[in-house]
Amino acid sequence: MKKLINILGVFLVFTNYTAQEPVFSQFYFNPLYLNPALSGMDNNFRLFVNSKNQWSKVPTQFNTHSISFDTWQNHQNSSLSMLYSTGNEGESYLRTDRFHFGGSYRLFDVFPSPFAWQFGFHYQNISKRLDWSRMVFSDELDPYLGNVYTTSFIIPNSNRFNTSNLALGTVITYHIKRGSKSKRFHLPIDLDVELGLAVHDFVQRANSFVDNQTYKSNRKYTYHGSMIWPFSGKLSGGVKHSALFVKQGNLSTMQIGLAEAWIYPLHLGLFYRQQMTSLEDDYDKFESLYFIFGYQKVFNESNLSFTLSYSRDFTISELGAYSGGTNEISLIIESIEGGLFAGLMSAKRHKRSKYRSIPCYSKFNTKSGL
Repeated sequence: MKKLINILGVFLVFTNYTAQEPVFSQFYFNPLYLNPALSGMDNNFRLFVNSKNQWSKVPTQFNTHSISFDTWQNHQNSSLSMLYSTGNEGESYLRTDRFHFGGSYRLFDVFPSPFAWQFGFHYQNISKRLDWSRMVFSDELDPYLGNVYTTSFIIPNSNRFNTSNLALGTVITYHIKRGSKSKRFHLPIDLDVELGLAVHDFVQRANSFVDNQTYKSNRKYTYHGSMIWPFSGKLSGGVKHSALFVKQGNLSTMQIGLAEAWIYPLHLGLFYRQQMTSLEDDYDKFESLYFIFGYQKVFNESNLSFTLSYSRDFTISELGAYSGGTNEISLIIESIEGGLFAGLMSAKRHKRSKYRSIPCYSKFNTKSGL
């Protein structure tokens, strides 16, 4: 199995290939990886730590980790954000490190307007490393004896390359308050709607260890949306519907939240993932079902909230029990309100600030749900 994976690694380097960057199961718990325009969306500061372990039974590594931070500056109506992610792929130790830095700006969110429109960008610095000594080439193999020959392949002088790029995004939110007037009627529901679009690797640049002219990076297009319906009664909280569609080259991934609920301090969800490709040999599209279980603790005295979330993917394709599924953990530390530098603003500037609209559904309201 190890030899097979290494040989496939050679094909990825020297032939025309299609690949997709890792997609997190808990995509809304890693918002800066999802869309740079989601920076500062909750009008506070947030720290996200995410770890994804994919296909634990496969004798190789497919692990991705990320840490990100953003802070909202209410008086400038903008935010700052940064993201670092690292991933290992295959037994040849192909490692990809990404550092993103940027921010966002918001329009049309002055109370009582129900609309908010946010734009964001990230500068991307991308570094890739490959351990050539762990690779097995086809001319080293004998049909019966295995790896017994010496390859004629000349190993390049460098085992890494570095490049930079841009990620651009936009998000529109619409907040409906119960009792708001719509023509002659008063709306009987609360509803938060969010729609977003992001483009990563916007500039198609070199993406190869050996040929910088032929192989270019594919743009990654991300479409996402969500709706939150608050409810009250014996149990108070909110029901959320969410969807994600990611397309990169000939490959695409769709994830749908079949059932998701926030009931403080718990977050429960059931999701479905489907893989799609435009290649002639299209494999099993129905990839996995996965659940999310999260716990949140709000400390009003210290203006902080802690959330720990775990997701488990069960593969339903033909890969099935051979993969071992996927495990993912997310940790979120955030303020209940206010950006990191909110207290540094001058009194004169503070008087000029405007009342910014916030979602009608607050995840920090422990008395009526998250």
